[in-house]
Amino acid sequence: MSLIWQFPLTASFAVFMIILFPFMLLFFPHAIDQYFIATPGEFQPLNWILSTFFHSSFSHLFSNMFYLMILGRVVENRVGKVRWLLFYFMAGFLSVFGDWIVRGFLLGDTTPVVGASGAISGLACVAALLSPFRFPLTKSQTIPFPVFIFAWMSIYSDITNLFARDYVAHWAHLGGFFSVFVTAYFLDQRERKEIQQGFLLNLTFFTLTIILLFFINNR
Repeated sequence: MSLIWQFPLTASFAVFMIILFPFMLLFFPHAIDQYFIATPGEFQPLNWILSTFFHSSFSHLFSNMFYLMILGRVVENRVGKVRWLLFYFMAGFLSVFGDWIVRGFLLGDTTPVVGASGAISGLACVAALLSPFRFPLTKSQTIPFPVFIFAWMSIYSDITNLFARDYVAHWAHLGGFFSVFVTAYFLDQRERKEIQQGFLLNLTFFTLTIILLFFINNR
């Protein structure tokens, strides 16, 4: 347990969402549709934020909390609590807002969206950009680990399944992922430079991986 609470903000958010889900189902089920579900095409700014704290099922909840506990602690370790909150809420808001525009107005799809996936996609991008090869066990100890894989797998899955009828908010995930480049404008010059360097590092490593796979498949 002490390892979990080494990064208290990440752990607190996970615990809060785990408690919130059954609490709302038991005591305020009538408020879920009104405040925690975001519908594309409907102007619901409060729902855009609150929907990032609620989930559609227990499996959906625990799946997201697994990724939050991994990626959130990476980001908290690299940028601290204040920046963590900025990245989370910007990713959460822009993910639902982007989904609202694309599906609500361009595609005419009004399937509701709910869950922390968009915000976690934003954290995945930050983690891949700022700590692609290191995972923090504690505040003072890190180990070699391919953190970037989580981001790469996420964006690959979302891009290849954009128009699939699988009830996964792929557009929201992409909005959260790319929200980092919007959030960067709220950071100082040094932090923006770190993000740019992380992007170039990931792009270089990704390109080399594609070239390597090409030669392996055509040898």
